[in-house]
Amino acid sequence: MDFLNIHTHHELPEGETTVLSVGLHPWHLTEDWMEKMPEIEQMLMKGDSFVGECGLDRVCETPYERQVAAFAEQITLSERLHRPLILHCVRALDDVLRLKRAASQIWVFHGFRGKPQQLRQLLDHGFYVSFGFRYNEESLMLCPIDRLFLETDDAPRSIVPLYESVARLRKISVVELQEQLWANLRNVMNRAER
Repeated sequence: MDFLNIHTHHELPEGETTVLSVGLHPWHLTEDWMEKMPEIEQMLMKGDSFVGECGLDRVCETPYERQVAAFAEQITLSERLHRPLILHCVRALDDVLRLKRAASQIWVFHGFRGKPQQLRQLLDHGFYVSFGFRYNEESLMLCPIDRLFLETDDAPRSIVPLYESVARLRKISVVELQEQLWANLRNVMNRAER
């Protein structure tokens, strides 16, 4: 069984699998971002895929108003195509939670490093949560295993050591963790098709 990496920006080593995600990252939103939406929609319609990585980032140079407009458009696309969404969020949690209230599709908060209080907010709003190599151990332990994903994001390395570390912390085998994360993905995709 392959190791599921829910979000990466790199080619994966043999034995690892990721999910296609297509979207406009807030760091790279040019003024003509809307012209790219038809192509993104076409790519999303070709198979099982996530919308994203998209979201809001208060510390990047892209004007925040542009980020909000592009994110809202991608949320609409996620809802219309029944696709889950991979979320990028930096210092914009209140705005993200406000937007999530009107969305029915599953969102995966990627690269979560926050404290347990933030984790509880996300879980209360129906999020799945993905952890990378840098994580808050208390939050990782509190995250229900059926709402958990793992990722390498921008780290050009194998995800296997992360699986080993998380399995050790959660006192389960690596195989059990693999099986659970694949089950989580199936659940996300099945719910997205409704």
